[in-house]
Amino acid sequence: MTTKIHRHHRWPKGLCAAVLAIAALVDIAHGAAAEYVIVGDVGEAVDSGEVILARSGAAPGSSHELARAPITAGRFRIVGEVADNIGVVSLTAEDPAGNTKGAARFILEPGEIRIRHVNPVAGFAADGGPYNQRVIGSWQESDEYQRALADYADVMAAKADLEPGPEQDALMAEAVEVRNGLTRIRGGALRNIALADDDPLASFLAVAMGGLSGTQALERLDELEAITQLPASADALRSRNETLSRISANTRFIKSGDKVDAFAAAGLDGDTYGLKDTLAKNKLVLIEFWASWCGPCRADVPNLKAAVEEYGDRGFAIFAFSLDTDREDWNDASVEDGINWINTCDLKGYDSPISQQYGVNMLPKNLLVDANGVVVEVHARGERLVERLSEMLGDGG
Repeated sequence: MTTKIHRHHRWPKGLCAAVLAIAALVDIAHGAAAEYVIVGDVGEAVDSGEVILARSGAAPGSSHELARAPITAGRFRIVGEVADNIGVVSLTAEDPAGNTKGAARFILEPGEIRIRHVNPVAGFAADGGPYNQRVIGSWQESDEYQRALADYADVMAAKADLEPGPEQDALMAEAVEVRNGLTRIRGGALRNIALADDDPLASFLAVAMGGLSGTQALERLDELEAITQLPASADALRSRNETLSRISANTRFIKSGDKVDAFAAAGLDGDTYGLKDTLAKNKLVLIEFWASWCGPCRADVPNLKAAVEEYGDRGFAIFAFSLDTDREDWNDASVEDGINWINTCDLKGYDSPISQQYGVNMLPKNLLVDANGVVVEVHARGERLVERLSEMLGDGG
């Protein structure tokens, strides 16, 4: 008996890619660890300090640290293993004072990944790794995106040379329009990959990068899980999108000029604090939504303390509401950060009627309101908060 061997048989290109991708994904999902190396040359942005590698958690806006490494002469190196945790991560570079000098989101996968500083507008970019090139390179390396990025850099450079006024405002509006165009290019490319059928792992990673969200993301995850085993990071991705779906069904969008409803909640001391009382005693109140797991929220605490010190005696106060669900986490972070303003929580997280009432679907978020509860600024952080306080309360000179 002889066996006929078809030596020149070829599978369809798309099927072959899918089979290879599924095989690689199954290996990873079953714990076949492989080394990753992240090397960076970001000396144009920061010469010394450290980089922090983190992954998003189950709650929208949350993250947990994977690794950190020192920056020496603008360079750094992180080495680790990818087992069942392939997925999207973020890398943030900080100077010795803790100021963020650049960041990048990319796919943590086996092999070498290179981080470089593009320019002050574009920030950092990641190169290397087949899925980084497939998913992120699909839009980042396109001519359309590069042209829009160059336009954005030109507009921002022109805006920086102008004094506040109508001309600067017009350039700011143009910058927002170009920025929205960059977002559309990125989102369109990621959506196409998320919905494609040739590579389940690429589709999953594109969803994780934001190609789909909410109900659409959940439906696509169901489809992908029906044909293959997804990485462990899929659990947190699913949880985030389930939360976002619930939030979107119960929240409203708040913008400048809207009047917010007052609320009351308990502080760490057990007493109940009402926003209405704080509004009655001040000219401007920053309603600050935060959580122990929100790195950007906590990084902004020194700026908030400086704002209270400068403008507190002129009618500015902060009324904070934490989205923590664990009292110990809320207490520990409050003590560690030395929060000395009204600080409340109901331990219900994103499912709190207060966070839903204020349209909080991601952290960080805050609202600067006047004594009547009318919103004068959304996301008033850093220099923008100080600018608004100076405009409305005076510079104290």
